[in-house]
Amino acid sequence: MNTGEHTTSGDERVHDEQSCNSSALTELRRRLDDGRAQARLNQTQLAKQAELGRTTVSEALSARGDVPSVDTVAALARVLKLPVGELLKLQRTAAEESGTTTTHGPGPGRPIGQWEPHELEVHPAGPGEAAVGADAPVVRTLPGYVHRKHDQVLGDAVREAADRSQGR
Repeated sequence: MNTGEHTTSGDERVHDEQSCNSSALTELRRRLDDGRAQARLNQTQLAKQAELGRTTVSEALSARGDVPSVDTVAALARVLKLPVGELLKLQRTAAEESGTTTTHGPGPGRPIGQWEPHELEVHPAGPGEAAVGADAPVVRTLPGYVHRKHDQVLGDAVREAADRSQGR
């Protein structure tokens, strides 16, 4: 079990238990949160300046979130004027330690099929329904996708780009 440290506004160190996070992830989060505090930004302000979603920033700094993506770390580091290369190295190490590295080859991110809708800030359309049983979790379903005219245009553009990148 790893212990993370977070700095309060009074520069006092507060320890919290992190059962699932690696030491690299703990260090990455500590450095990002220290940078945020030094820049005197709250998470909402940081998200806006980094052009990221508020949930993305919150999860990047949260002791309970997954390893933040390469793009998220780079955007936060640039806004906070932190060494991008060092933080990306911590991100890669944390991803390896947690087993979240992808096998689809080099590059940032992970395949779309590995994401949960709420991680992409897609929200349910209404209240959930409890499954059978008193202790069963509430299941919230997403609305069906409504195809629009631009979907065909975007699909064609993606296929053409994929064909060009594969030399077809």
